[in-house]
Amino acid sequence: MKGLFELAYYLGYKFDRRRKSAKAKRLPGAKVISVGNLTTGGSGKTPLVIALAKRLAENGRRVSVLTRGYKGALRGPAVVTAAMGAADAGDEPLLMAAKLPGIPVVKGRDRYAAGLCALALEPKPETFILDDGFQHWGLKRDLDILLLSADNPFYLDKLLPVGSLREPVSEMRRAGIIVVSRCENRQVPPDFEGQIRTYNPHAPIFPAWFEPTGVVNCGSGKKYPPAWLKGKEVFAFAGIGEPSSFKQSLLDAGASVKGFWRFGDHHMFRSAEIERIRKKAQGLWIITTEKDIMRLGGDRAGLYALSVEMRTMDGFFAEALERTSEGETGAC
Repeated sequence: MKGLFELAYYLGYKFDRRRKSAKAKRLPGAKVISVGNLTTGGSGKTPLVIALAKRLAENGRRVSVLTRGYKGALRGPAVVTAAMGAADAGDEPLLMAAKLPGIPVVKGRDRYAAGLCALALEPKPETFILDDGFQHWGLKRDLDILLLSADNPFYLDKLLPVGSLREPVSEMRRAGIIVVSRCENRQVPPDFEGQIRTYNPHAPIFPAWFEPTGVVNCGSGKKYPPAWLKGKEVFAFAGIGEPSSFKQSLLDAGASVKGFWRFGDHHMFRSAEIERIRKKAQGLWIITTEKDIMRLGGDRAGLYALSVEMRTMDGFFAEALERTSEGETGAC
């Protein structure tokens, strides 16, 4: 039985979903793929969106990403550019735009209006990726991809504000494809998969993992291979949903982590905070995430960022391509 706070949240969720779903619109002449999750916090949505957008483009699709841009003040719709700051665009849209040259990333609270904005571009997109869209009811899509994290047992969680669930776990049944991140051994844990099958017996399930791809000097832009970290003593800091995964990536790359500061997700760094980090890290290499760099402004001297990409099975991309091929009917 739900507690009082969970029940209040659930009733609000149901009302909001019913109201917005009744007005849901479909983007003309385009396929829409939603990537989202059940919970708040980091599970790897942005890296998965980037990986999917790249693979679709490599297969000849004209792709655009539609995003709300969490904590970005700009209401949109607007095409995200490098000239924008995180305060306006949000850190994740800026990172996606940097990682996806030639693929329009359009920010807008109204994702339908953002899609129409993208459709006015040349070349006109034919496939949209709806970032963080599993609970976005205003835009119809052809495929829902649900992202879960293997180290976050959703089946033990509770609804907001008591837990981190955005909606009941039974809603997993809407997913057409399920991806489980943080499967470093390339396999979904059997007990985790069993819990998924309780709520969604049919969607294909694919493991995913994070792989360091390089290190960048944030001042000069010079890039190094991941092996550059081996044996280096580092001071790390991060303001992301799952900072422990960043720390583990550094350790996996061979770095010796001598200090680690955690900040809140999407934290906007002040110059004074960066100076405190520099003083604390005297004699150590200072490193953070690519997402955090988007929130540092111009104060980047002496800082490095670890580049990480999400990897998964080729079958995942083949499935997404097939389910959104020409002639397929919309899913919702």
